[in-house]
Amino acid sequence: PEPGWDQDPEGERPEARDGIRCSLGSDSALSKPLDEAFSLWKKLLENPGIPEVRSPEQTMSSLQLLAALYRLQDKPIQALESFLLLRSLCQRLGDNLGMANSLCQLTRILLQLECPSQAQVFLEELELCLGEDEGSE
Repeated sequence: PEPGWDQDPEGERPEARDGIRCSLGSDSALSKPLDEAFSLWKKLLENPGIPEVRSPEQTMSSLQLLAALYRLQDKPIQALESFLLLRSLCQRLGDNLGMANSLCQLTRILLQLECPSQAQVFLEELELCLGEDEGSE
């Protein structure tokens, strides 16, 4: 490669965060399918009760993946919203382990966003969730 191939026109190196540099246009193009998927999941889960899906386990995995992809794109608010959907689904399904995992992720994101009082709410919910799980064993 030519000298300077790893620098942008202003001579600055791309962020070393993950070794990948995207333009705003490509960032938008990458997040559009995620945003559409989130919108569809939100619409499916907006009604109370257990949604009619082929596989609730696959649905939970899809929501986890969606949240993880948003986190990789450094979109914590969208990741937060995805984990909230996951928490809601786990609660409906009575999946305490999945619920505890989503509460941990919500707390983690809120702490990274420097929102400790909001994180505390989810930590308290997590304690209740874990207490219920211990009581059922």
